[in-house]
Amino acid sequence: MRVLVGNQSWLDAAAQFVNESAELLGPRPVWLFSVGMPGALRGPLRRMGAREAPVILRRSVPADLPYRSHRLFSGVIRASHLPLGGRIRFRLMGSRYGDCRDWGAIDAWAVEIARELLDA
Repeated sequence: MRVLVGNQSWLDAAAQFVNESAELLGPRPVWLFSVGMPGALRGPLRRMGAREAPVILRRSVPADLPYRSHRLFSGVIRASHLPLGGRIRFRLMGSRYGDCRDWGAIDAWAVEIARELLDA
């Protein structure tokens, strides 16, 4: 399940889906990933980006939903994705726009999932 993140929480539609589908998802193997922007951050903020995943899970995923793992991947961030105030703060923090996806990390996680499924 792929989810976009806003303010360290899943967007409402995604959180609602998981809450409404918990019974359906419960008996199945579930892996979660969120798309945020830690890869766009610079300096000390980049190190703080690693702390975002637990916050996302705490705010967005029902405590009783069993899942195998969760990863936070960076996505694509463009100036048009942010309101004016957000663009100003983003640039003042030294962040960068563009495609911040780490395809190697994404592929490696997909391989981990495939191995778990094959071993089951």
